[in-house]
Amino acid sequence: MSFVVLCNEIRYGPLAAEQDLREQIARLVAALDAPQRSVRDSAEKELEALGWRILPELSEVVPSSPEVAQRLARIRERLIAQRVHQEAMESRVTLQVEQTSLEAILSAIQSQTGNTVIARGELARERISVSYHDAPFWKVIDGLAEQTRAEVTLESDGGVELLRNENPGKFFTQRQVTYAGPVRITVEKASNEQQNQTLAPRSAERMVLNVTLAWEPRLRPAMLWWGPVELMTASEVHHVLLPSRREIPIMGPRCGVETAVVVDGELGKGQGATIRGAFELVLPVCSETFRFARPGEKAIPARKRVGDVTVTLTSWSEKPEMVAVGLRAQYGEPHDAFASHRGWFYRWQAEIEGNGYRKTFDRLEALWLGDDGVELVYRFSGLPGPATAVRWTVPLAIVKIPAEFDIALEKLIQ
Repeated sequence: MSFVVLCNEIRYGPLAAEQDLREQIARLVAALDAPQRSVRDSAEKELEALGWRILPELSEVVPSSPEVAQRLARIRERLIAQRVHQEAMESRVTLQVEQTSLEAILSAIQSQTGNTVIARGELARERISVSYHDAPFWKVIDGLAEQTRAEVTLESDGGVELLRNENPGKFFTQRQVTYAGPVRITVEKASNEQQNQTLAPRSAERMVLNVTLAWEPRLRPAMLWWGPVELMTASEVHHVLLPSRREIPIMGPRCGVETAVVVDGELGKGQGATIRGAFELVLPVCSETFRFARPGEKAIPARKRVGDVTVTLTSWSEKPEMVAVGLRAQYGEPHDAFASHRGWFYRWQAEIEGNGYRKTFDRLEALWLGDDGVELVYRFSGLPGPATAVRWTVPLAIVKIPAEFDIALEKLIQ
């Protein structure tokens, strides 16, 4: 969403309405079949320039000719690649306002980045001046928090809230923050109360550090590979605080995970002591629904490929009022995204279609878990009539966001 500053408030400029965009897409798709090659080439470039947000509209287009089908496939491949690249990058903010409410500033940031950040009450109404040009999202949010004497907190609904620090003893005062792409990493010394809850009696020589990884709220990662986390002293001796490659499934609309590590106080006080860690976010992007008609006897397996995924209808069996369908999704390279039976892919939606009805599955089981994909069997029961097709929604690509952090402990233990 575009914006300008007028009378010290944010006013939003006009954008193309959704209906206008659909009409523009339809006009350009029709031009892909124009007699003149120059017109076809120009339409292809214009469609691509509209960006990856038109992917859902393109998936509904029925090509009028083989050339249109080829051009649409080419456009979609490029837009998917664009989306995959952008997902792994941090969002950036450009904003300059004078004496504007924090609530309006956060709304403008959300319109630019897709990240929900809120403030409430008096804090939301506080007026401040800011100037950012192409600044990373998390650095902007931390800057606003510092400017308004607030804390950055992660909400259970997947958003971020700036919360006024009315009680300084309630929050951590010893903290180190670093950034890795769309992820914010904080390491902070726990409060005395938390120290007492975590450590056994007579453990005064040890301390508890809270490590939090927060990703931008627009992201919906499937899982996190976290670790190792190590303490490194000046003598280059490594002390493992967390074992390597801990798998953490991300369930629900979360935008962060946290853990506590215990550090020997004497080691942490050593000059040059640092805490080092690594992690990988596994992020599915560009979900699309694949439709397979009820196959004939010799029509299995049936395959479709879009983006980085090949989707295969592997089986179709019927009994009275019941259908079982086998579906496989396989990606171009291993992502360590399908390693666990706690897998996020159990949330992929499948529906069976018949004459006048559509029904979601009743049962689901995994037949195959591989490094690069999964095969699932969906069972549909209580059907009111013969099934004619199955629909399966899966991501077209999976992005892996690896990162490392290295934080000095000196300020945490002062």
